[in-house]
Amino acid sequence: MNPQPDHYATLNVRPDATDAEIKRGYRKLMRAVHPDANTSDPDATQKAAALNAAFETLGDPEKRRSYDGTRGRKGRGRYEVWAEQPDWEDIVAEQAVAPRAPKHVHSQDPSIDPGELEVDMAELREQPRVRRTIRVTNHCGCTLVGDVSTSEQWVWGPVGQIRVGPNTSVAFDIEVIARKVAFPGISRAIFVTKDWSGVVPVKITGYEPKRRRVPSAASDMAYAPVRRRKWARR
Repeated sequence: MNPQPDHYATLNVRPDATDAEIKRGYRKLMRAVHPDANTSDPDATQKAAALNAAFETLGDPEKRRSYDGTRGRKGRGRYEVWAEQPDWEDIVAEQAVAPRAPKHVHSQDPSIDPGELEVDMAELREQPRVRRTIRVTNHCGCTLVGDVSTSEQWVWGPVGQIRVGPNTSVAFDIEVIARKVAFPGISRAIFVTKDWSGVVPVKITGYEPKRRRVPSAASDMAYAPVRRRKWARR
């Protein structure tokens, strides 16, 4: 005994679809599988018959109510119905896998100001935290949505998402924490969105590593301990 077909899956609609959605789904699929338009497909007639049977049931309110009563609460999923079809691979490729949306191309790339940040050691010696402002400008008509992060722990900044509306700018602060700076003192503020990413280098300037003292020629001589005089016992 063949199991009852899932007419909703056949028409690629949800069980709670409206009458209009059922009709649109039937017409769309019928145009794609109609035997007159697919003379090279030997299964076109079978596919069209399945669509007609599904629409005949779901397109009539009384028949639909009766059908829903026999489906049970869960019914059969669309993948189960597709698996019974001889061309199930083509059906899954066409119906189950949504096409990827084309990548957005900005009319003009976003910009970051300044392009680089420098903090001098003298400033860090005077105050425990040095603040700098970064501005991201969206020159496109889209909304720029992404994340902000920093590469080193001694640079603190906003955590989470950044959102820049069409043709607008967003400014935020980062802080360099003096007691946490690790040398050579190079970090980055990183902006990552779906269609764009940007980096602002953060550098500590005015830092001079301690030079090792070069020993003189005299100090290179081997150490000769002073000989102690032995006192004779009397």
